[in-house]
Amino acid sequence: MSQENSNSNPLISVIVPCRNESAYIEKTIQSLFGQKNVPGEIEILVVDGESTDGTRDLLNKISLKDKRLKVISNQKKITPVAMNLGIKEAQGEFIAIMGAHSEYDENYLSECLKLFNIDSSIMCTGGPIFSEGKTSFGKAAAIAMSHPIGVGNAKHRFPNYEGYAEGAGFPVFKKEVLEKIGLYDEDLVRNQDDELNFRLTKSGYKVYISPKAKSKYYVRDNPQKLFNQYFNYGFWRIATLKKHGVAVSFRQLVPALFYLSIILTIGIAPFIPLTPLITILTIPIIYLSIVAIFTSKIMIEKGIKIGLMFPLAIMILHFSYAFGFLKGLGALYKSEMIFQL
Repeated sequence: MSQENSNSNPLISVIVPCRNESAYIEKTIQSLFGQKNVPGEIEILVVDGESTDGTRDLLNKISLKDKRLKVISNQKKITPVAMNLGIKEAQGEFIAIMGAHSEYDENYLSECLKLFNIDSSIMCTGGPIFSEGKTSFGKAAAIAMSHPIGVGNAKHRFPNYEGYAEGAGFPVFKKEVLEKIGLYDEDLVRNQDDELNFRLTKSGYKVYISPKAKSKYYVRDNPQKLFNQYFNYGFWRIATLKKHGVAVSFRQLVPALFYLSIILTIGIAPFIPLTPLITILTIPIIYLSIVAIFTSKIMIEKGIKIGLMFPLAIMILHFSYAFGFLKGLGALYKSEMIFQL
């Protein structure tokens, strides 16, 4: 693939939303430049949200050397806006939405393209997320984010899963499906990908992922960043349900109700006789016991430092999502939306 000429008719348009990613962006772009076995040209559109850490300077230097890279400004600094700006500029038959916090195997895009041949109804492909961390906490969080105890039945988080899924971590779409179902909802600061996937599957199309499409996603490396990330996931989940008039199900309420019950139990414990108190605490004790069992296993496999961080990561994932979900429900109640259990 020539680096001297820009692509007039690329097969794939790779869109990378980013803001203040100077620690990762060069490796991300180089891994995309290094894609192999793609039966056509690739263009890379990095949509930068007014970065202040030198990211933009790095991107400009790279784009001067390789015309496959185009840098677009995202003045609103909102992720779905960045995605849509890129899609509107894209010339490719396929649209890949990549993360700036990640690196991609040299065959990532070629493997994604092969998956479209499985079923004509497949309009989105990708690989499960391979999470990695740099600090001890980050490594523990990466394990938690790839384990059923941490993320439940989120198949796209399991590194060895292949099959149909609700979504892909770094999706490749047929451009035609985005023209049919519409672009990302710019009112959703988070969970815009879940909402688009909902519209895609509701329209009768499918998502398929395979571990042959490999990538590395670098997780948040400290508790505060991880908390904020999953709090927003929980909060903006409610906005998606509200938009489509989907009732809040009991299954979706379970994590929030679980932690709410623990908080209430702690508050009223001094006023409850011992026997009923032990009964009330049964579920939290079982939960902590399960976490302890997996923590012991992680300590043996990954060492004490990572093992000690694992329960913290697990509880942050669960509690922050539950807290965000409850806060979202509060916002829903204030807007006088009616929901059903």
